[in-house]
Amino acid sequence: MPKIVITAENIPEVLHLIETWNGKLTWPLLCEEIMVMLELDNVTRQALSGYKAIQEAYTARKQYLRENKNAEVQPVNSNIEYWQNQVESLEVELKRANKTIEMYKQRFVLWQHNAYIHGVRMESLDDAVEMLDKPLTEIKRRTGGV
Repeated sequence: MPKIVITAENIPEVLHLIETWNGKLTWPLLCEEIMVMLELDNVTRQALSGYKAIQEAYTARKQYLRENKNAEVQPVNSNIEYWQNQVESLEVELKRANKTIEMYKQRFVLWQHNAYIHGVRMESLDDAVEMLDKPLTEIKRRTGGV
């Protein structure tokens, strides 16, 4: 059985590393940096690209670096550079959050459509939420055990 190197706890760290990457980005360089960052013996491209979020972040960052490769590089004060990196990181995080929100909005519209098709009223959906606050035994008594 393969060793799990990427967990739910360290995925945000890996995504942050990718999103703030400067310079040439390749899978071997990324794997090497992740091995150092997470103190692991071995990390492969296959292990990383198996995670959809990591693959998408890698592709997006690679595209960003490719598009901005011709931008002039000027010497910058380290304090200014730090804050520019912070802003860039937060912008990427905001884009990812907005993408997730849009996905949930689409899912909600689908659920809403399915509820309408099956004749489910909003009042009955609200009742279902109220039922979650009550103990399961009370719900079974009220619904006849179903």
